[in-house]
Order: sequence, then C-alpha cells, then structure tokens
Amino acid sequence: MFPPSGPNLRPMPRILSVVLALSLLVGACGDDATPPTTGPTTTLSAGGLADEVASLVTEAERVRGLQFFDEPIITIVSQQELAERVRDQIEEDLDPDDVAVYERLYQLLGLIEDLDLLQAYQDLYAEQVGGYYDNETREMVISGGSSLSPLSKTIVVHELVHALTDEHFDFGTLSEELRDTDQFEDAYALQALAEGDATYYQLVYLQGLPISDQQDAITESLSVDTTVLDTLPDWFGEDLTFPYDQGFAFVTSLVEAHGTAGVNQAYERPPTTTEQILHPEKYFVQEPARDVTLPAAEVAGYEQYEEGLLGEWNQMLFLLDGVSRGDAVVASTGWGGDHYRIYWDGTDLVFAYLYEGDTPRDAEEFADYLVDSIDARMDVGSAQGSGGVTTFPGGSHYAYVELSGQRVLFVAAFDRSLGATLVETLRSGGAFQ
Repeated sequence: MFPPSGPNLRPMPRILSVVLALSLLVGACGDDATPPTTGPTTTLSAGGLADEVASLVTEAERVRGLQFFDEPIITIVSQQELAERVRDQIEEDLDPDDVAVYERLYQLLGLIEDLDLLQAYQDLYAEQVGGYYDNETREMVISGGSSLSPLSKTIVVHELVHALTDEHFDFGTLSEELRDTDQFEDAYALQALAEGDATYYQLVYLQGLPISDQQDAITESLSVDTTVLDTLPDWFGEDLTFPYDQGFAFVTSLVEAHGTAGVNQAYERPPTTTEQILHPEKYFVQEPARDVTLPAAEVAGYEQYEEGLLGEWNQMLFLLDGVSRGDAVVASTGWGGDHYRIYWDGTDLVFAYLYEGDTPRDAEEFADYLVDSIDARMDVGSAQGSGGVTTFPGGSHYAYVELSGQRVLFVAAFDRSLGATLVETLRSGGAFQ
C-alpha cells in the first residue's frame, strides 16, 4: 500500500477466497508442494471448536513443514465481532494525520473525489476480512459459528502459517522496523512474501480436502459480499489483494525453484522491492532499486512531510491509474528506481517524483503513459508537449512531466506557482544528472 502504512493486523480478505477457488479449479499447487509431516502439537482452547482447531494446527504444521514452539493463540468470534475488532484495530493503527495527507494526495492525483479515506479503509476491511493475525500479540482471530466451514478452515490454516513463520523467522518485528523508518517499499515486499507464503500453503491444504469440501469452499467463496468494495475505485481492491495474489505467484516461483526451503530462505534474505515480487527473476539475482535521489529543495510555507521509494507496484497502481491495465503494465515493467517527496502545509500539498528506467526506452514509455494518465484524471487541462517537456496550462491544479535520458520528473501541486517554482529548483539542483 502506498503510505499511510496499513494496520498492524495481517488480514485474510474474503475477496481472495474467489482467487483461491479459481486457483483450485486449475490446480495451482501440485502434490509435490506438500512437505512431510512434522509431528503433533499441543491441544488448544478455542471454545467449542477446540478439537477442530487442534486438528488444523496439526495440518498447518504438516503443509508448511514447520512446528510450533509455543501454543498458538486462536480466538473464534462472530463475523460481527470480527468486523468490530478490525475497525478498532484500523482506528488504533492508522494515524489520522497521515490519512489526511494521503486523502489530499489522492485527490490531487485524481484517484478519489469526495471520499472519507479513513472510513473507506474501515468499511472495506470490516467487510472483507475473514480472519487476521496480529504479530504484536501473536493472536489469530477467525470468524466462525458452532462449527467451521471448509472455507473457514482454510482461513484458519492461512493465519496459522503466519503464526508459524513469525515464530520461526520473526517477520513481524522486521516489518514494524521497516515501517517505523519509512521503508514502505521494503515493508510491502516483505508483506507480499508473508501473505504469499500463507496463501500458497492454505491452497495446499485446500487441495487435500475431500472433493465435497472443496466444492463447498468454492460455493461459499463465490457468495462473498463485495458491497463496500464495489463502491470504491478499482485500485482499492487491487491494492488489498496485491500481497496475496502477487505474493502467491512469487512464492510459487520460490517453491518451483527451491521447494519449501526456498521460501524459508527468503525470510533470511527478504525481497526489498515490489519489482522483485512482480518479477521473481529479479529477486533471484538480487537486483536492487537504482539509486535515485531528488535534489534538496524547499517549498515556501510547506514542510517536507515524507519521502522514500514509491516502487513499481505503486507507480503502476497510482500514477498510471488513468490508462488501461495493459498499458500500465508496459509502462511500469521497465522500472529501475525512483524517489518521491511530499510537501504539506496542513491543508494542501506538493508532490515530486523522480523516476529512472532500466533503459531510455523504458523512461520514454513511462513518460508517455504518465502524460496520458494525467490527461485522463487530473484537473490540469490538456497536455502540451515539446522537447521532452509536457505542461498542462489549463485546469485548477498543476502538473509537469519532463523526460531526459533514462529519467522522468513529475511534479503535481494544488498551487500552480509553487509547482512551477519547485520544478525549476529540482532541475537546477541536478535532477537529471
């Protein structure tokens, strides 16, 4: 997720169950994916479901090839209580100041109009989350009734895999450290590894169930309520499921190359960019992001609120939202590195972004599609281009795109004069050196 960083909980979205069902139909995981049994675990207390849950603990240990050191904490609640817990967790973890900044940024970029961003996150997660793992308390919270449906059992296994890998590799602590130091791209890549891991072995478990249970799980998954999701821009759903579906593909590549050991090793040397998640071959050769740095610059009356690495996924999802998904994929595939910066005055903001492609052609493709995207969704008027520079002289907001060699500079602002001044400062400061 483009910051603000998400809540501490690691949810299993219900909409993902449809992805799992479709994967099951085409046999996404083969028999070779199931590792050997590691032995029994202790019995736990989960209300009247203790026996069912204890069996699922054993199954999670079996499919993942790891064993619990300590008894996992599992809480079974109603769907209503789960939704309330999720809302409370989001309210606790999301800083309202961060949300306000990003709500305004999304408005500037034309991604949302009249939308309460915090409320949207609360409603979406409350609707979509079927269970979650909290790495701080090491508690798994799952919705269930007097018994667990086949689909609910797979969700329990998903969260148990999180608990197993967190206990063995402590990915939760690393994730928090990355977010606390504003290394959001690294944190998101790590989240994709963790969610892809849990999703992959959840599917391994699902494929081992009797055919009738598999069919019931598919039927249940197809009745997912998407009322809230359907009211939001498409990028909400895409961003929600990215760590799961793209993470699943990434982990599948690890398993195909090195088996379960390859997944375990990835926690010791985690992916550091979403580019590595989207293109596992770049992870295998440990290709880092290029060193790209915006020149130092001040904006009168504004503070530098945040800066960092945007990454290939966020670039495609947010900056290229106004073009077709196929064009966005083409434009983002050549991503080599970038640097974004947000200036904030408490009400409005200025956004600066410097991109470097793997080749000059990659940069040219990105610049062309970025201009098309800005044209389609931002309130800046029609594009006028000459000599690699594209300006937007109409509209109430400001946008500027410049292509030079392998780099592209993009500046957006509510105040047109401030945006233009920042462009000159960045250019004279060596943005294209």
